[in-house]
Amino acid sequence: MVKPSGIDRTLLTVSLLLIAIGFLMIFSTTPVIAREKYGDSLHFLNRQLLFLALGLLVFALLIFYRAPFYLNPRLVMAAMALAFTGLSLVFFFEKVNNASRWIRIGGLSLQPSEFAKIVLVLYLAMMLSRKETDVNNLKSLGLLLLPVIFMEGLILKEPDFGSFMLIGVITMVMLFVAGLRLKYFAAGFLLLLPLLLLLIQSSPMRQDRIRSYLNPESFATTHGFQATQSTYAIGSGGLFGQGIGNSTQKLFYLPYAYSDFIFAIIAEELGFFGALAVIALFMLYYLRGMVIARQSDDPHTYLLVTGLVVLIVFQAMMNVSVAVGLFPTKGIPLPFISSGGTSLLGSLIITGIILNVSRQRKVVFTHD
Repeated sequence: MVKPSGIDRTLLTVSLLLIAIGFLMIFSTTPVIAREKYGDSLHFLNRQLLFLALGLLVFALLIFYRAPFYLNPRLVMAAMALAFTGLSLVFFFEKVNNASRWIRIGGLSLQPSEFAKIVLVLYLAMMLSRKETDVNNLKSLGLLLLPVIFMEGLILKEPDFGSFMLIGVITMVMLFVAGLRLKYFAAGFLLLLPLLLLLIQSSPMRQDRIRSYLNPESFATTHGFQATQSTYAIGSGGLFGQGIGNSTQKLFYLPYAYSDFIFAIIAEELGFFGALAVIALFMLYYLRGMVIARQSDDPHTYLLVTGLVVLIVFQAMMNVSVAVGLFPTKGIPLPFISSGGTSLLGSLIITGIILNVSRQRKVVFTHD
C-alpha cells in the first residue's frame, strides 16, 4: 500500500535546535549593546521573538498545505514579480552603512534579497525541470538566465556583494544538477573571472577587504578589525568555552557579534565542541535534505529541494568561513542563529517548503 511518508522529523528537530541555539546566543550577546543603543536590554531578543512568531506561523502553513504550491508556475512567476518589486523598492529608503538593502515598515526592517534567493531557487527548479528545456543549448540557457542576471544587477547595485556571490553559486549548483556540461562551466568561469576582478577593482571597500584578508596583521586596527577580533574570540574559547554570557569580545570589541559574527561568540562561550556541534547540525541538515531530494517524486522537486538545501548550508559555510578567517568579510548571516528577522523568516520558509515535500513523498508499505 502507498502512503504519505510524513514530515522528516530529523530535519525538523535540527531546525528547532538551531533556532534554540540562536536565541540562546542572542540573549547572551545583545543585552549590553541593546541597552546602550536602545535603552532596552531585550530589544534584539524581543524583535527576534516577533519574527519567530510570524515565521513559525508561515512555517506551519507551508508544511501542512496540501497542494504542492511550489510547483505552480503562476505562483512562482508572481513570487518573482514580488521579488523584483522588493529589490527595486529598497532604493527609495534611507541607506544604512552606505547600502540600500532594507524596506522599513513601522519599526521593522525587511531585507528583500533574503526572499529573492528563495524565489530564485523556485524559478530555476521550475525552468530547469521542464521537458522542453535543454540546459546545454546556449540560446535557451541565456534566455532562462535573463531574470537571474537582472536580479544579480539589482543586488549588486544595493550593494550586497555577499548575496551576489551566493546567488551565483546557487545558480551554478542548480545548473550542474540539471546536467550542464563541464565545458560550459569552464567557459563561464573564464568569462566571469574578469567581471569579478573588475567588480573588486571598482570598489575601494572590496579592495580593502581583500587586502586585509591577505594581510590581516597589517590591517588589524582598520579594515581587518572584525576578522581579527573574531579569531581572538574563537581562540579564547578553547575546548569547552568561557561559558554562556562570559564572552569579552561581545562587549564592543567585535562589531556585529550578534549577527554576522555570532559563530565567533559561540566558539568563545561554548568552545570548540560547541562550535563543532553547530557545524554538525548544519551537516545533518544537508544530509537529511538531500535524502528528501533523492526520494522526491519528480525532477522538479528534486531540483527545488537540492537548491534550497544548498542555499541554507552554503550560507552557513560562508558565515563560518568568514568567522574563522578563511574568507574575506561578506555580511552573510548564519541561518537560524544570527540576529535578524528576515534571515530567520527566510530560513523557516525554506525549511517549511522542504518539509512539505517530505510530507508529500509516497512510501510503499509491504506489510499493513
